[in-house]
Amino acid sequence: MIFIEELLSFTGRWHPVLVHLPIGILFLALVFAVFARFERYRNLSFAIPFSLLLGTGAAILTCITGYLLSLDGGYDTSVLSFHQWLGIAVAIMSLWTYSLYRAADTGAGLWAKLVKRRFFFLITVVVLLGATGHFGGTLTHGKGYMKDALPSSIKEIAGIQAEEEKLILIENVQDAHVYDAIIQPILQQRCQSCHGDKKQEGGLALHNRESLLKGGEDGSVLTAGKLDKSELYARLILPEGHEGRMPPKGRTPISPEQIQLIGWWIEQGADFEKKAKDLKQNEKIAALLKSLEEGDSSAKSAYAALPEAPPLPDEAIQQLQQKGVKVIPLSADNNYVMVNAINYPEFSDADMQDLLKMKDNIIQLKLGHTAISDKALSEIAKLPVLMKLHLEHTAITNEGLKYMKGHKNLSYINLYKTKVSDEGLSYLQHIPKLEQVYVYHTGVTPGGIDKVRQTLLKSHLDTGNYQLPFLATDTMQYQ
Repeated sequence: MIFIEELLSFTGRWHPVLVHLPIGILFLALVFAVFARFERYRNLSFAIPFSLLLGTGAAILTCITGYLLSLDGGYDTSVLSFHQWLGIAVAIMSLWTYSLYRAADTGAGLWAKLVKRRFFFLITVVVLLGATGHFGGTLTHGKGYMKDALPSSIKEIAGIQAEEEKLILIENVQDAHVYDAIIQPILQQRCQSCHGDKKQEGGLALHNRESLLKGGEDGSVLTAGKLDKSELYARLILPEGHEGRMPPKGRTPISPEQIQLIGWWIEQGADFEKKAKDLKQNEKIAALLKSLEEGDSSAKSAYAALPEAPPLPDEAIQQLQQKGVKVIPLSADNNYVMVNAINYPEFSDADMQDLLKMKDNIIQLKLGHTAISDKALSEIAKLPVLMKLHLEHTAITNEGLKYMKGHKNLSYINLYKTKVSDEGLSYLQHIPKLEQVYVYHTGVTPGGIDKVRQTLLKSHLDTGNYQLPFLATDTMQYQ
């Protein structure tokens, strides 16, 4: 009996491979049908029934393996139901359309009328294929995986707005159990779609304390009191864009505040029973905990301390978006924006002039992997309300960081894989609100960090170089 169950589970694992067969074959049947409508390609009509027969067989086989795979669990039941029944509809409609194309296109009566309209049944098959594939993609990548990837300009035209995420609100945070009320809800939001009670990538489940302590296929991911030995934390703080960072690309990212809370819990002993008031708290952690009582009031207060942003210049935004630069509003209550050049790696110093047209609106600026140089930082320093700055994988050096000395609102800067050294780090100590600095794969040394640690006491200096154990499910090993 166990052998049969294991064999069925193994057979179900072939579904992701086989699912592409009916898609390709049935679509090819439609291509044949379209070209066969022209006299020059009339002979292609003989290939249509054979393609439909193969496609029908592949669709039936895919339905069977899909059902077996669904028995493993770990999928959204409502989405799975749509995907399952649409897949069955594809198989049935393909068989029906095959029978119509096998019949002679002559005679009278209802059957003859259906035969004459068989091309439209074939179109219906392909439409059903697309819908089935959409729900299959949703099962794999999560809801909104297509919609969320739309360019911001199209979202704006279509009136598509990002879904607001439910906040973790706690009535009395200091009297709450840290793991149950704070840590587990974060893990549930960010991790359990891949590491839950049903789906456990790498053998790792994070839905309860027993599974968290057990770890994954390669052992423990949590070492109480030691952040550098806890893979759970190390994966979260890898630089953005790093292949090993969790959650992976395409999933909703974990916020810096959530990472800090997880790190604080681990550093204080990763206790599953203690309340917040029983653990040591610095000023930053205390503020984060307080924000869990007040919702997003902390974010609003951060913006409230800034001068009111002027209206956004539509023409400048259009010019940037035409180049592929994303300009994303941060709130409906103000005119602050995030600018992201991820789709325009050619972004150079000259393009900074377009950004200066909205200098009082830019809160976040992502220029990683672009062609900017130190000269761009002389212009970036003119963005008065800038809080977060991404410069990873750019030609920025110490000379550029000189321009950022004394910036009043910058709290985050990512210098991953730049040519910045200890000298550049010394300039950052003159930025009063700086909280997070990423200097992984730069010229910064431990000695340089020690020299500025006292003046950057409130800042988290992330030097990377985390040694992660190689899991059986990993496709690449990081050194």
